[in-house]
Amino acid sequence: FEPVREEVRAVREGVALLDMTAFAKFDLMGPDAFEVLDGLCANRLPKVGRIGLNYFLTPTGRVESEMTVTRLADDHFYLVSAAVGELKDREYMTTHWPTGLDAILTTVSEAFGVLSVVGPSARDLLARCTAADVSNRAFPWLTAQQIIVCGVEVRALRVGFVGELGWELHHPIDRQLELFDAIVEAGQGMDLVHLGMYAMESLRLEKSYRMWGMDLTKEYSIFEAGLDRFVKIQKGQFTGREALLLQRESGVPQEFITLEVDVDDADPMGNEPVFSGNEMIGRATSGCYGHSVGKSLALAYVESGTGSVGTELELEILDKRYPARVIEESPCDPQNEKLRV
Repeated sequence: FEPVREEVRAVREGVALLDMTAFAKFDLMGPDAFEVLDGLCANRLPKVGRIGLNYFLTPTGRVESEMTVTRLADDHFYLVSAAVGELKDREYMTTHWPTGLDAILTTVSEAFGVLSVVGPSARDLLARCTAADVSNRAFPWLTAQQIIVCGVEVRALRVGFVGELGWELHHPIDRQLELFDAIVEAGQGMDLVHLGMYAMESLRLEKSYRMWGMDLTKEYSIFEAGLDRFVKIQKGQFTGREALLLQRESGVPQEFITLEVDVDDADPMGNEPVFSGNEMIGRATSGCYGHSVGKSLALAYVESGTGSVGTELELEILDKRYPARVIEESPCDPQNEKLRV
């Protein structure tokens, strides 16, 4: 608990280094790369140099996969998704591949490592490592550039999963130890902290970020997950579009909520039942202690109409029910101001 709290503090107040090499990674290239990907994704594709969050859906409109889509050139997209999704995501793309289009999908997971520099002082640390202009004006949120960091050419993506200023540095895997050591050396005197996955879980819960495989699965539609803003129905055909139109007309059966839970010595972890009185109305999909906000948090699906902000509910943990209340999404920095500086 204490080491995790210190790692979280470092991310919220200073700077930390996180190894995310396990991501699944793909290059999609070719004259028809846009047409191929556009037919698979529910969201619009980004412009060159931009990053977008996108979803593959099942024919029933449920969440098949989540990935960041970075457009490196007109005919070159860099796709990054969950580590455990590599084979599944590739199979999805190849089995739903439109016929007659000229593009090549290459799995590059083992070719690139990923080191994330995150926290309010991330820009100061990165500036010590590169001659590139990493100011907010020159390198804004959700953009990508090819830059040299500590002598290593990287695909630098200004994106992250902890809700703070930061960059993912996608680099040739055979240069990883060299890059890692150089960043650590550059961070001397800045109290650089190494960030682990338990701390990342606390940080992303404080932002109500959904995790694929836990909060996002084939059990729930993207509308139930509360991610309507990433669905562009009017853009044209994509897998799952017809099912979403039907669900929009008939009503979305469940809604996604963020809860703060009054616990004593046991935090939620996911799969805890959610009660309204004596009626079970849903389940938590993930949870942990939010060290920045000083509260135990959970993400959950409940029956539509039962999850209004302020609603008092109960969460059952280890055979005991604890008071829980629905709060606004992203209890830490709800306006995303830290991401945009």
